[in-house]
Amino acid sequence: MKVLAFFSVTVLASLGQSAPILVDNFNEARATNNLGGAAGSWLDSQDKSIFCEAVRDANVFLGVGGGGLRLDYNIESGRENVFIPTHHSVSFPAVKSNEAYNGYYSLFPPQDLTAYPYLVFWAKGDTEKGYTRSFKIELSDGVSPQIKSVQVSGLSGEWQRFTIPLSSFEGLDQLSTVQKFVLVFSGDSVTRKTGTIYLDDIYFAEHLEQNVSLPDTPVTAVRRDQSPRVDGLLKEWPRSSWNDVSGAIYVERGSRGNKADASARYAVSWDDQWLYVAVALKDNEILNKGMGDDLWRGDCVEIYLNPRGQDMTWGDSRSFQLGFSPSSSAGNPALWAWFQRRSPTKEEAYGIWSEDRKSLEVAVSWSFLGGAGSKTNMGYSFSFHDADEKDGTPDCKLTSNFSGLGSNKFRLGKLVFR
Repeated sequence: MKVLAFFSVTVLASLGQSAPILVDNFNEARATNNLGGAAGSWLDSQDKSIFCEAVRDANVFLGVGGGGLRLDYNIESGRENVFIPTHHSVSFPAVKSNEAYNGYYSLFPPQDLTAYPYLVFWAKGDTEKGYTRSFKIELSDGVSPQIKSVQVSGLSGEWQRFTIPLSSFEGLDQLSTVQKFVLVFSGDSVTRKTGTIYLDDIYFAEHLEQNVSLPDTPVTAVRRDQSPRVDGLLKEWPRSSWNDVSGAIYVERGSRGNKADASARYAVSWDDQWLYVAVALKDNEILNKGMGDDLWRGDCVEIYLNPRGQDMTWGDSRSFQLGFSPSSSAGNPALWAWFQRRSPTKEEAYGIWSEDRKSLEVAVSWSFLGGAGSKTNMGYSFSFHDADEKDGTPDCKLTSNFSGLGSNKFRLGKLVFR
């Protein structure tokens, strides 16, 4: 997410935190990884009976859009356990084991990981082609001679997030010069010698909850026969309509103490004149000292809407990034539309907060969005940015249904109307 990464780095640098170091998210078709280094498959060139192919797959990926890495591998070697005649016994030759192995590598300039104690990646197996449930991961610091590897187990047919403490790589002595990520298929590490697995979002994290891509949460907007009272009170919203974005996989950046520090739920409905969004927050400190373009720096709910579909260009005035803050530098709730560079009028959009400023109801007019015809295929994303001063977790952002596609392009989740 190039533009969002700019925002994140700006905020986190001022707060003493850092964005994850992204090795690769495979969102762009290119020969190098995100850090500018070479990446690809590797194997024993002397053994033609085995192979490993690394291919960017535009159809299998984590999140709303982008791409993933497909690894098709085979280590069923014809050279394994061959019989070698010896001087001692031609009739009963010795059995020589030639272990077969191959895999995937990603090289990069030396990275200082002293403040990034976790290697994180997402992976899953191909249920049709079959897959190993385990493999090895190696890191190299370019200094220590021994190989530093960790066995990864528990792979399934669904995307899983694997978090490995760098302390698990015994012998990885120079965390300030780490420069290679390697995945290994070998006889002593796999449960199946042929198959296909997928990888996405390889990165080094400062906190366990830091993520790169955000999940695609199904979002349904239910038609209202009777328009809700937009008053910040949420009793009119049925329990079945809520979407929860409180889990660790929704943390786009920063960290939090627990869910009471920062968590969110939302629901969406509509009628002929308005699109409505209800938001329920948990937040241990209400804090926003900004206004206008700076509103995102403090506590703020952000709603992305694209009436033309799921794909959008950052800053395009035909799309909408609406921010609703419970407080501001003026001491009152505030609203801002970044792509339109102004605060909408009440006839265009407005939000009402509850007295404790932890519940919000939003109304956005169809005329502001370009007309009711946009209900056929609308892109949608939800974010909650939490800022604190008192609890040691100054910044956390929860996001769903958002993915960078490269070149200032982004993909939102789909809002389905019924």
